[in-house]
Amino acid sequence: MPVIATPMMVLAVLVAIVCLAVLFAAVRRRWFSRIQNGFLATLVTGLVCAGVIAALLVGVWGYEEARQILHQQIVADLENVGRIVEQQAERDVAGALALMSDLAQDLAPAIGSRNRAQIEEEMREVEKIDPRFLQLRLTDSQARIVAERSVTGVLEPISRVGVAFSLEGKAFATDPYLSTTFNKYVLNLSVPIRSAAGDVDGALTSRYDIQGRLVELTRSARFNLSGYAVIVGSDGHILAHPEAARVNDDISSYPAVQLALQGRSGTLQAANKAGQEKIMFYRPIKSPATVNPKPLALLSEISASEVEQALRMLRYKFLLVILLAAAGSALIALPLGRSIKQPVLELVRLTEGVGQGDLTLRAAATGQDEMGRLAGSFNQMVAGLEERERVKQVFGQYVATQVSEKVLKGEVNLGGESRVVTILFSDIRSFTAMSEEMTPNQVVSFLNDYFSEMVEAVFEQGGLLDKFIGDGMMAVFGAFGDTPDHARQAVRAGLRMKARLSKINGERSIAGKPPISIGIGIHTDEVILGNIGTSKRLQYTAIGDGVNTCSRVQSLNKEFGTTILITETTYHLVKDEFECRHMPEAHIRGKTKTLEFYEVTSAKAVDS
Repeated sequence: MPVIATPMMVLAVLVAIVCLAVLFAAVRRRWFSRIQNGFLATLVTGLVCAGVIAALLVGVWGYEEARQILHQQIVADLENVGRIVEQQAERDVAGALALMSDLAQDLAPAIGSRNRAQIEEEMREVEKIDPRFLQLRLTDSQARIVAERSVTGVLEPISRVGVAFSLEGKAFATDPYLSTTFNKYVLNLSVPIRSAAGDVDGALTSRYDIQGRLVELTRSARFNLSGYAVIVGSDGHILAHPEAARVNDDISSYPAVQLALQGRSGTLQAANKAGQEKIMFYRPIKSPATVNPKPLALLSEISASEVEQALRMLRYKFLLVILLAAAGSALIALPLGRSIKQPVLELVRLTEGVGQGDLTLRAAATGQDEMGRLAGSFNQMVAGLEERERVKQVFGQYVATQVSEKVLKGEVNLGGESRVVTILFSDIRSFTAMSEEMTPNQVVSFLNDYFSEMVEAVFEQGGLLDKFIGDGMMAVFGAFGDTPDHARQAVRAGLRMKARLSKINGERSIAGKPPISIGIGIHTDEVILGNIGTSKRLQYTAIGDGVNTCSRVQSLNKEFGTTILITETTYHLVKDEFECRHMPEAHIRGKTKTLEFYEVTSAKAVDS
């Protein structure tokens, strides 16, 4: 059965297209991302809309199919009624003509004798046999009336055409016409009367009540509760109607009647003469006339509300299906959404934990689907971060943390750059003699504890630990970024080292060990900073004359008996913040010029 695009189906398809377009835009532009459970809302909305749209389309399609089937069933019933009417009317006319032919043969001898009484008696017998013979006439070969009878007592003029056809030796019925005498549609039947020699001596004609027969044939035809059959003549007037008052009404303006008289059948919805909205089923039927037949129309009117009433329960069922589809889609979408949302939220929680520095977190990577692969990728990422952090920590034990971070980020060039920095050298006094009294393990343990305190003092002030040199170390301040106060940072680091040394000596005193002393040299100069070494072994360090000068300044602490000694270049940068004591001039090996040195004793008090 072909699918007919009804207005309801077209509307349903348009609604589905609009809903899908809005849903696509909502998903594409992430409208639900503005709410906390936007992902779940998107999934639930998408599944519910898909279920409702599918149910809507199937429901409307099913409803329209049922409606079309109902209409087609009524049309099929109307077709059956039409065939029955056609066949029965044809048989009735044929039977009437046969009866008249028999009567004509019986009356043939009476024409010559003109025995009127005998002829009328024969005609009366025919009227008793079939009351549909409304008027009988007997004419001779000159078309003169020999005898006639009428049920109303009023005779219509003889049909010259009918007599002429009969005198040619034919039996026939003309198309129905409205008889004013009988106030109904009748057929003009006519048969020839032949002599014993076979010559036509006259004709027997009759007005036959076809309308009454049609009423009988259509009276029992019912469709649904209000539907009935109506036969319409070729002029658009009603021939047969269950309501006698409607017979002979002119309904030629009905579109259904016009289409049926054009030989078409089908169904349409229109208002009848009473202004009531009806569904009209129509088809043409063949006229019972044998000469110049014109088609008749078979029509049935059924109340539109009655047809809708038959489909109303089906409509409610389809609506229930749509609601159940929406509820079912929601019931499916909620657990489905949670099954997807839970691992996503778990990954969000783990990601936040990793962002806070906990690299021990791992996702439960189960399954080979997208979520399982995502969890596996997350675990690989965290493992990589953990390995990177471990490398960073290990790397930071050998080089400065600032350098290790920049190396891992690729921000340190292999080449060098010239920069004014402040360098700090420190050394333990008489360490060689002290180490002779300790085992190697004790020496390593002592140095680890000592350097832990000293390096921490350097890091507190943002210094770069350059290297360890036996019991000494070298730090650079101002190696990275824009740090104009690097001289102040270096001096503060020296004072912090001195303070932390007091802590170490306090612990040694408690343990019954002699105190230790250190020397710190600080110098500000222009040096070269960069990676020094080979492609297999590199060291980020500072080189230049300033480094050598600072190393020798640190050694002068032995001669002056000081702890923190700075050069005049550093002094001019920090003299306003620290208490310094000018030292005698001293000559540094490798320098032709005599330098001035200052001992840093403390930070200056801040005026309140």
